[in-house]
Amino acid sequence: MQKNFPQYRILIFSSDVQEIEHMSELIHDRISSPKITIAANFKSVCKIISAFNFDVILVCINHTDSGIEILDFIEKNISRAGVIVISDIMAISEIVDSKNADNSANVFDYLPKSELSSLLLFKSVIYISEKNKFHIKLKNLERKYSNLFEMNPVPMWIYDLEFLKFWRVNDAAVRKYGYTKDEFKEMTLKDIRPKEDLVKLEKAVGMVRKHKKLFTNGIYRHKKKDGTIMYVEVVSNIIYIDKVKYGLVLANDITETLDYIQAIEDQNSKLQEIAFNHSHIIRAPLTNMMGILNLVKEMDLNTPESAELLEHLFTSCNQLDEKIAEVVKKSASYPLSKN
Repeated sequence: MQKNFPQYRILIFSSDVQEIEHMSELIHDRISSPKITIAANFKSVCKIISAFNFDVILVCINHTDSGIEILDFIEKNISRAGVIVISDIMAISEIVDSKNADNSANVFDYLPKSELSSLLLFKSVIYISEKNKFHIKLKNLERKYSNLFEMNPVPMWIYDLEFLKFWRVNDAAVRKYGYTKDEFKEMTLKDIRPKEDLVKLEKAVGMVRKHKKLFTNGIYRHKKKDGTIMYVEVVSNIIYIDKVKYGLVLANDITETLDYIQAIEDQNSKLQEIAFNHSHIIRAPLTNMMGILNLVKEMDLNTPESAELLEHLFTSCNQLDEKIAEVVKKSASYPLSKN
């Protein structure tokens, strides 16, 4: 009979020696050079599982209580092996279905012992191995994106679109807004918005509810736990978790940026005022000085009239100095926030 070539690492757990031999024969009948390890009792299973890695764990269950115990142990201590449960106990079959439905860390398959054959076991080994590989890749991908969410330096959260409750928040949101994660779970999006902005919030969320896919961004006002109002640039997207629609939000605090922009605009206004008025402020004493100098050129400097003109010239020079100092003061740097 043609055999499958990949070498599988298989652990067989059974307290029945004849059952172990039968399982080994069925495996060798279809699978080429399998690496089989035997565990005859719960203690040895615990020791072996802790020390070695397996592609497939074959568990033969003849009693409900001991079967539940071993399945629970495998689920808690193994995350990278597929589990094939062989039994004729209906309660065990229901437990396997329940673990698969609960998105367990392991992939489980159930085979009725009374219907077992080498072909059925072979198909299950192939199925459980390939499904487990995909399961591991999926879990690694979920872990990767979970890390991107949790470790993002910008506040992020996932919220329920029906009631607007926070479903999950990252550490950056905790630091920025001042609430603990447990506090966030008891809150809705309305709790971080000023009352006068709630209509704007309902309008934005209403738009998200109408679409299956939607990417939006905008600037909004948010409120911290201490009551501080900040401006945030919000980027929002729709995601689906277990086929349930949620909103994913990234909220970047841009309050300081807006303060700097306002400071620059105020400074520009001052500079425009100076540019408009400087000729009127400075030109008056300068005009006086130029007129006096023209008269002085044509006069005898030893006459009383010349002395009076020189006195006017001195006064105009002082006026010009004062106006220049006033312009310098008005054009001084606008004080920006250092917080």
